[in-house]
Amino acid sequence: MKKSIFNLSLLALFCSVSGFAQQKGKSQKKSQQERIWHYSMIDAMRRGIYEGTHTVKELKTHGDFGLGTFNHLNGELIALDEIIYRIPPSGKVEVVSEDLKSPFTSLTFFKADLEKTIVFTGSLEELEEKILEILDTQNLPYAIKIETVFSNIRVGGADPISASDTTELATLMKVRPQYKSENIKGTMVGYFTPSLLSNVDLSPFHFHFISEDKKFAGHLMSGQFKNAEIKIYLNKKNGYDVELLQDNARFRNLKFETKDASSSY
Repeated sequence: MKKSIFNLSLLALFCSVSGFAQQKGKSQKKSQQERIWHYSMIDAMRRGIYEGTHTVKELKTHGDFGLGTFNHLNGELIALDEIIYRIPPSGKVEVVSEDLKSPFTSLTFFKADLEKTIVFTGSLEELEEKILEILDTQNLPYAIKIETVFSNIRVGGADPISASDTTELATLMKVRPQYKSENIKGTMVGYFTPSLLSNVDLSPFHFHFISEDKKFAGHLMSGQFKNAEIKIYLNKKNGYDVELLQDNARFRNLKFETKDASSSY
């Protein structure tokens, strides 16, 4: 009898510990879904730090939606519907190899908590003003997915640089490859970042675009809409998990106290 009671006690203890672990796992996952995971920050890129250690395979564990770039600016990065795409200088879109690495990525698990459809004519900048009116606060970040048709659009790519090149981002972006298209349907993938966190990501907005047929994509620079149906999906987040480039010697030694012209991008 005593042995049976002991066995039952052990079983109850195991179930209790197992249940606690499952509950803790669910809580951690929910907490992760409510934040944006940032690998490095835009201020590091602004100051010419273009090398990280996380592979695409590792990045996928942090989200199914987002944007970024690859080591030494080896193309733009777009994550949409659990697939990570690379846009090389040619502008051709490809599903990326899982062993490529990134120095800057912003990812989250996207789940819209507000959907809104509008018919709109105007510029990208004017659309962003309308989005600001929809947000219920400008002091929290949002993941934003927009499905629409651009009457014309201009996106930017990136030219790979050498591993030793530390030219500031604003300088490199002046000569970046650019691509244009007209009457193109696709998805804007990006974020609203509060101004108080503009060292983490571009503020107020940072968007990449990928066409519905996955043949045209890049960093969204400008665009126009004409009587376009625009479907806006907002996912408000409660903050960021920022992982810094602890293994990058230049990041460890560089001082970030002041902002200068390099912060213009």
